[in-house]
Amino acid sequence: MIPARQLESASTRPDPNPASASRRFHVPDQLLAFDDGRLEIIAIGGGLVAKGSYAPGWRWSRCAAPQLIGTRNAPAHAGLLLSGRAGLRAEAGRSLELQPGDLFQAALTPEFDLWVVGSKPAEVLYLSGVDALVRRLRGRV
Repeated sequence: MIPARQLESASTRPDPNPASASRRFHVPDQLLAFDDGRLEIIAIGGGLVAKGSYAPGWRWSRCAAPQLIGTRNAPAHAGLLLSGRAGLRAEAGRSLELQPGDLFQAALTPEFDLWVVGSKPAEVLYLSGVDALVRRLRGRV
């Protein structure tokens, strides 16, 4: 679960120059830490991107925020697995295993789950849907 104190202390700064910018994840605008994982969020180009870093054994439904999964207006997220391996269960219970370089898209429905496969950490670059996730984490949905 994500501790509320970390959500309250984090803030997303607007991108100062959306036309041209360079950012690095070692200085994120927002850092959300939870059991066996972390999400680094950067504002760039008028939107948000994020990098999730997850330890072996991490599972969204168990470690991140199962109370955020809903059925109405479930935001879709698109991501790219950067390293490690991950399992993904999406709508209708369909599951697949992701390898580095695999792109995916899934909504945070009750069927959704994402987990680290094997004994190596996994990193995911979230390309879209980050703004909706941050709003949900702050309780604005």
